[in-house]
Amino acid sequence: MIDTVRLNINAGSGGNGCSSFLREKYRPKGGPNGGDGGDGGSAYLVGDTSINTLLHIKFNSTIYVVHGGHGKGKNKRGGNGEDRYIPVPMGTVIYRMNEEGEKEYLDDITSAKPRLIAVGGRGGWGNTRFATPTNQEPVLAQRGEKGEKVVLFLELKLLADVGLLAKPNAGKSTLISMCSAAKAKVADYPFTTVEPVLGVVRVGEDDFVMMEVPGLLEGAHEGIGLGHEFLRHAERARLYVHMLDGLSEDPVNDYRMINQELEQFSPAMAEKPQLVVINKLDVTEVREAQKELTERLMEAIGDKGSSVQFVSAATGEGVDTLMGSIFKTLAEMPVEVVEEGPELEPMRTRPQRSAGRENVWRASNGVYVVESEMMERLTAMADTRDQRVLLQLWREMRKTGLATRLIDAGIEAGDTIRFGKVELTWF
Repeated sequence: MIDTVRLNINAGSGGNGCSSFLREKYRPKGGPNGGDGGDGGSAYLVGDTSINTLLHIKFNSTIYVVHGGHGKGKNKRGGNGEDRYIPVPMGTVIYRMNEEGEKEYLDDITSAKPRLIAVGGRGGWGNTRFATPTNQEPVLAQRGEKGEKVVLFLELKLLADVGLLAKPNAGKSTLISMCSAAKAKVADYPFTTVEPVLGVVRVGEDDFVMMEVPGLLEGAHEGIGLGHEFLRHAERARLYVHMLDGLSEDPVNDYRMINQELEQFSPAMAEKPQLVVINKLDVTEVREAQKELTERLMEAIGDKGSSVQFVSAATGEGVDTLMGSIFKTLAEMPVEVVEEGPELEPMRTRPQRSAGRENVWRASNGVYVVESEMMERLTAMADTRDQRVLLQLWREMRKTGLATRLIDAGIEAGDTIRFGKVELTWF
């Protein structure tokens, strides 16, 4: 089972704005008519009940979302890039890599509501946007904003009502095959099951989902026997059916061992209700030892309030009674309500990234470096050989206060200014 993947998302960049002027007969001074660029597409994760693994992402782990279209003349705005919806199984936990290179929790997919994970870039302004009463011939246009790039780590924790726990070869696969349509592999050797198996159990007109967790060994909380991989899936179960092998050397010690592993992996798991079941009732030795095993187990269970039941997964004896007990226990348990995040905004008013910080400093080679996303987007498309462009860029810097900051930093005529990859001469 593929249950962990790294996912690289590249949201769509915004389209570039257009610098254009109206050219029509009898209208020699039609004015600017460059259209804006379209917004880039955003990326969403959405829960899908028809998917059980992350296999479809494992080998397609880098996703590019559609860019916005470029603006055109006659005030034609570029088209918005189409959003990308990435289906993932229910129970997928999302972690994002932060600036320090560490994983931080982002969200938990437990519903079909889309979760925004990478925002597309805004389209650049066309030169029409820069027209003012004192600037009737704007020649500037913005480059589209770059789409957000994120690195995600997806971790699947299967959702089930009942988790079936036991040591290897206790009969879990036989039981889940007996009471559901799940096709679990059954054999007489340990670790027949190497990945979780889900099965739907029907009781009358109702049903619940049972999950078989592969056999646990002592030290599972430390990863022994892939314990981390197995226990992670059991975290989401509401109720545990703790199956013991009636032919084990010491079923009571097995019970204590499994519970210790749960406690050390996650104390919350150890607090969840359990039904203790002893398998292989069809064997004479187990049938004759029912009373003794029940007394010893009840002493080990203590005040947890669990009962002890005997079944034969091979013959089906006691299985119907066990399923009834499971359904009754689930019905009496409060249903956990998952808190949903805030409603996502529609695309026309979707959340946008905040503008980057503006900064000015003098590099060791004497070049004045200006960190400003707005100015970088303007200069990226500017013809710096045109004096009109230089003059309008200076006006934009004066409006934002960057010109004053450069003067305070000691800039003089003839000095070089760098905006991203573009260099200009101060005049």
